[in-house]
Amino acid sequence: MNPKLVLTLWSFRKELKFVLLAFLTILMLPVIAVILLTQVGINIISDRLVDQNPTNQSIQIKDPTTGEVTTEIHPTVVWPTKGVITLEFAQSSMYQVFHTGIDLASKLDEPVNPAMDGTVIYAGEIFWGYGKHVIVDHGNNVATIYAHLNKIYVFKGQKVTTSDVIGGQGQTGWATGVHLHFQVNVYGIPVNPRVFLDSQTSNI
Repeated sequence: MNPKLVLTLWSFRKELKFVLLAFLTILMLPVIAVILLTQVGINIISDRLVDQNPTNQSIQIKDPTTGEVTTEIHPTVVWPTKGVITLEFAQSSMYQVFHTGIDLASKLDEPVNPAMDGTVIYAGEIFWGYGKHVIVDHGNNVATIYAHLNKIYVFKGQKVTTSDVIGGQGQTGWATGVHLHFQVNVYGIPVNPRVFLDSQTSNI
């Protein structure tokens, strides 16, 4: 074969790789932009709904329309379980654009406690998403979710405190391993749980 032809074909092959790479990059840019904007957006929404008062460590609940503080609460907050943090709030993973809570991974049936005192408003299972999970209402439009549980030890309407065990870590629903998905909702919207947790002594 003509050496010049071989060189030309080889050069064309290299250029084709660059063209394909550039094409794939262009295709991925909107996806990357959506992920970044979603992560930034969910943090902005979280900051608009809830904040921590650094002077007295109270939690400020804000009006979702104006962003003004409407209520200051002083709850006793504990980390809901022991484990390694595997995914933070607003981070993306191969399964979701942004994460609506904090994931803590430990052993099967590692005890899970309510992060704050409250009333159980849901204790059950769906066969996707959260799997077996518990939702606790804390008043002032604040609720917490404890998902992917292996076992549930409470019932709807039960009053619970931070010392009560409401379930055990598991892998139910959409979960790739044993862990607890811990989520805080304000006005039904996920906010950064660290606003509530960071002023407390970690037990992880």
